[in-house]
Amino acid sequence: MDYLEVSISDISLTNVGFAVFLKAKESKEERVVPIFIGPLETHSITSVIDGTKPPRPMSHDLMLYMVTALGAAVIKVAIEEILDNTFYAKVSLRKDEEIIVLDARPSDSIALALRANAPIYVAQAVFQEAGILMNSEEIQGQSVTADKKPASLPKTQLQILEDTLESALRTEDYETAAKIRDQIKKLIENG
Repeated sequence: MDYLEVSISDISLTNVGFAVFLKAKESKEERVVPIFIGPLETHSITSVIDGTKPPRPMSHDLMLYMVTALGAAVIKVAIEEILDNTFYAKVSLRKDEEIIVLDARPSDSIALALRANAPIYVAQAVFQEAGILMNSEEIQGQSVTADKKPASLPKTQLQILEDTLESALRTEDYETAAKIRDQIKKLIENG
C-alpha cells in the first residue's frame, strides 16, 4: 500500500462538527482530506499545536506516558482506509526490535502522533477517495459539509475554542471546560 506523509493544514468547525484537514507534505496539489472529529479530540489536537501544556495530563498525554514507560516508542500513525465514510487508522509502536501495530481512531492517532513527534501518513487510496481540492484560503477559516463541498462558515481559533467550551459544558465535562477556558484566556492575553 502506498502512503503520503501529511501535515495538519487546518482545523475548522463545519456544519456537521469539527474537521481536521490533512494535506500531503510533498505535493503541489491543493488536495486535503477532511476528517470529522469530536470537540474533545479537537481540543487535544489544538492544545499541542498551540503549545498549551495542561496542568494535568490529558488522555493522549497519558497514552504516550504509558507507551514510553513500557519501553516502546510511537514510530508512525497511518490512516489506512475509509469504509462507509468512516476512517480507520493504525498506530505503529517499536519496542526493542518488535513493531506493534494497533487499531485506532484517526483523531486519537493524530493527537498521539503530535505528542510523540511521529509522522502521520494517509494511504494513497484514502487520499484519492476522500480528498477534496481546496486552496489554502478556502481551507483556513472555511468549513466543509458531509458531502465534501465547501461552506461559508469562517471560524477563528478563538471561536473554535469557544464552541468546544460550550460543548464541554453541555456534556458536564467540567475538567475539560476549565482547560479550554484557560486556553481561551491565554489566547486572548497573547492577542
